Amino acid sequence: MHSPVKKILSLLLSAAILLCTVSLAFALETKKSDIPVIFIKGFVSSATVDSVRGEQLFPPDGEKILSVVKDSILPVAGSLVTRNYEALRDPMEEILYGIFDPIRCDENGDPVIASTTSSYVWPNEDEVLAKYSDELGFTATDPFYYSFDWRLDLKTLAEELHSFLKYVTETAGSETANVIGSSMGACVLVTYMDMYGCEYLENVAFMSGAFAGASIAGEPMIGNYGFDAEGILTFISGVNGQDLKGEIIDALVDVLYQQGIVKDLTDVLNNISEYVLKYLTGTSLAMIFGRMPGFWSLVPAQYYDEAKENMLPGIVSDEFIEKIDFYHDIQGRVPEILENAIDTGINVSILSKYSMNAIPAVPTQKNLTDMIVDTKYSSLGATCADIDKPFDESYVQAVDDGHDHLSCDGYIDASTCVFPEYTWFLKNERHTIHPESQLRFLDALFASETQPTVWDMPEYPQFLVFNASRELVPLTEETDVSIVRIPEIGENFLERFRKILEDFWKIFKAMFEMMRSKIAQ
Repeated sequence: MHSPVKKILSLLLSAAILLCTVSLAFALETKKSDIPVIFIKGFVSSATVDSVRGEQLFPPDGEKILSVVKDSILPVAGSLVTRNYEALRDPMEEILYGIFDPIRCDENGDPVIASTTSSYVWPNEDEVLAKYSDELGFTATDPFYYSFDWRLDLKTLAEELHSFLKYVTETAGSETANVIGSSMGACVLVTYMDMYGCEYLENVAFMSGAFAGASIAGEPMIGNYGFDAEGILTFISGVNGQDLKGEIIDALVDVLYQQGIVKDLTDVLNNISEYVLKYLTGTSLAMIFGRMPGFWSLVPAQYYDEAKENMLPGIVSDEFIEKIDFYHDIQGRVPEILENAIDTGINVSILSKYSMNAIPAVPTQKNLTDMIVDTKYSSLGATCADIDKPFDESYVQAVDDGHDHLSCDGYIDASTCVFPEYTWFLKNERHTIHPESQLRFLDALFASETQPTVWDMPEYPQFLVFNASRELVPLTEETDVSIVRIPEIGENFLERFRKILEDFWKIFKAMFEMMRSKIAQ
């Protein structure tokens, strides 16, 4: 028979366990539900509006574009027919200035026309509270989207983000927020973290982050252009995706490719790049993008100094140089900034997309990307195969840390990432597309009480793939599928003819399936 003392101790112990359980459950609920989620968007993510007249300056509507190009159509067509490529310079400059002049910046990097973006339209108190669900609380599937004036320098943008973070957290009755930095939004977020620390942050996630830049931004700044027939076809297939219309377009383009027409087109484009684009880099492109401080945050470190020498002499002030150098310094310290955040208890997750090539206009177009940002940059250092040449069976993981960091499709070695344990790779989705399954993954990361790793959740291992239903599933040999198609030209006339027949058969089948589905509806 138990003594009264033992009974009392038992009751006290039971009560303590119950109290701890309830407290932990409450803490988890608070962690998952009561913390607002802020999604920082990217470059050109919001319209630019004239502050005085209220009219949209950028992007221009179809009528505006037509009015700009209509007087240049005949000169451009004549130059192309006669192959007088240098004559394209003037009409191309007129088109560029006509489209981008309303958003140009001055020599200090300040907008020429007083303008604003949707970043300044903050949710009121009712709108903030309306984001909260009794069942789910605040979620990444319905975040507070924060866009910004992407032309401005990163220091200014970080200051504005600080005000927005304080406003949302205080209005929501929370001390912190879960923050997602997407594309250029990752540059803004990491700048904020360097300037203000992590007082208002609970978790941070970088999704397709451009915090280390993108080749498609850096290469043109040093006058590097280059078109490739295979790169164009691969890029088109990535844009089209996996639906029936995409199959038809891919097959039609492949017919042109087998006949050599795409190759002829790339020869023309390469001549244009040699005689026109390189010239425009030092003139109109320098005045438009060179004077835009925000754009310089997208230039990788390896291009930065040469780009400054190539584009900026004589057109910007010392104040401008200070603005862009400010982020260039931060770009070189991103690993240190994130490491410091982790050391203070902030959970950091990096989501890097891949499986597509870049816009086929630069020599690095075969780099593995999400169509915009190179995977090696958005992952902070992954070793990546080219889009048309995965690692062969002899490839050995670069860093032996006791874990397998090789993707089963042979494209990625994650062992070389700055944070290989905190970096996930998502296959088959474009840079600007964020399916709900991807946002649910972010919610799972934000729900973690400790720093999440690629080994913590079986449903979310290091390598993931979007299937045909756009659900995010573990990448395995069984689930692996690619939305891009690497073209291959026939070695002789008969082989090319066979491929053309296959293309027409694909077109016929796809059109038949489309007709059948319409009839069924």
